[in-house]
Amino acid sequence: MAKRLANSVAIIGCGPGNINCMTLGAIRRIQDAGVIVGSRRLLNLFPEVRAEKFVIGKNYRALLSKIEKLSVRKKVVVLVSGDPGFFSYARLVVTRLGKENCDIIPGISSIQLAFASIRSHWGDAHFVSLHGRKSELENLVEAVKTHNKVAVLNDTSVSPRIVCHALQKGGVKGKRVYLCENLSLENENIKEYDLASLGEAHSDSMNVMIFVSEGCS
Repeated sequence: MAKRLANSVAIIGCGPGNINCMTLGAIRRIQDAGVIVGSRRLLNLFPEVRAEKFVIGKNYRALLSKIEKLSVRKKVVVLVSGDPGFFSYARLVVTRLGKENCDIIPGISSIQLAFASIRSHWGDAHFVSLHGRKSELENLVEAVKTHNKVAVLNDTSVSPRIVCHALQKGGVKGKRVYLCENLSLENENIKEYDLASLGEAHSDSMNVMIFVSEGCS
């Protein structure tokens, strides 16, 4: 069991990066914080909060020690993109500090928004993350072959063309694809493709791809 810290650290999921997708409880916790840790994009959501702020970058492992030390005397909030429970920095924070020293506050995730945007349920969906995990492409091919509905969390390093090529090379056929970009933001863009036309799609932003078998809702 980890040593009990004076102040528990709040790990707050900011979803796709729109403050309207965060809970009121999360906002209150941020407003009450003495220290906020997060990416520059997420910190910029709260310019009015007069807390000490630390930017997460390539220093993300070194910041774990600072978070631990600061929590002795201040209320620390860690902002994470997406859902804290889905391939998130939250896992490293909890492992370092211990579950008893962390409060995890989720918001509306990009996966939830993507399925809501295409008006589909996702209780039967399979999930894959390519966000910083290009090596998972082979697993994605197998997942799309095996499951009727697959949601993919993606970043700019894996283009729709690359995904399309991998799926076609793997013999995948008969799928509809929804490319959901910049969910909840002003430049939100959602388009539907078949596998052939996906290869012509362009995306230079974070996105969620949803693959659905023909005849599946």
